[in-house]
Amino acid sequence: MDTHERLFISWFVGDGFGSQTEGMESEEIASLVEGPLEEVYTLEEHQPLSGMSGVASDFTVLCGLSHLALKEVDTDHLRAKYTTWAKEREGFSFPQKRDHALALTRTPTFAVLAGHYPYTKWEALIRSETAITSSHPLAGDGALLLSRAFTFLAEDEAQGAEHLASLLIREVGKRNLDPKLEVMLRTAVNQKPLAPVSDKERTAVIPTLLVAFHTLLSGCAYEEGMDLIAKLGGNSRLTCAIYSTLKALIDGDGPPERWIDEIYPSDTLEAMIKSETLFRRETIKMERLAASLAAGLQE
Repeated sequence: MDTHERLFISWFVGDGFGSQTEGMESEEIASLVEGPLEEVYTLEEHQPLSGMSGVASDFTVLCGLSHLALKEVDTDHLRAKYTTWAKEREGFSFPQKRDHALALTRTPTFAVLAGHYPYTKWEALIRSETAITSSHPLAGDGALLLSRAFTFLAEDEAQGAEHLASLLIREVGKRNLDPKLEVMLRTAVNQKPLAPVSDKERTAVIPTLLVAFHTLLSGCAYEEGMDLIAKLGGNSRLTCAIYSTLKALIDGDGPPERWIDEIYPSDTLEAMIKSETLFRRETIKMERLAASLAAGLQE
């Protein structure tokens, strides 16, 4: 698979893998499974929707479809789609005033769009779009930094996790981003033990990025890292999606085929895709969807 296809597929697989422990406590997960989580449906008995796409993937696709349909990211168009999504899913209002990690969910699409715009316009696009779901400045900074991470890797500007971290630390200063992001990266680089976080903090930008980068910089293998993050529970969908994508791009390899084959879209996402003429004749398999988005965004 090419780089952009690997980016999207890895994101979807991370989301689907993390679905089986989303919202759970680590102690609860430990009581339910012995040994590693080896499949996307290991905890299916306790999480019936294991392997189904969720917020992380749904929002990524909505952003991608918007760009393909309009040849630009139209904030009003996206806001309308997100509102429809929220009504279907029942449970999230826009925008959040705090730095909610949902701001990070469109970063794969932003990374692909980086080559389509001058940097200043690209940054403005990211900040405008992330403000739909979170108006907090840190949300925009976090989305910009993660988008840069994916871009560095997709364009072969970063060789390895340590080099990527150093490039991102430089970006924080160069782009005048929130200093908390540099602290997060240095904590991940130094491999300091992660402090426990409250339920509310789990869905914030810094804790989400910290777990993903801390695991990435630990040097563990892809499946081991996914298992470690998923067993933390909490915001595991998005955190697994971020780690999965970073790790797959660094390794130059995709997730295990057996995991790709098990991921399936949510009913809301399937309806959204079918509503777009461009995708009406597409199958809903994740690899076809990822390839279609990647090809369309490269045009």
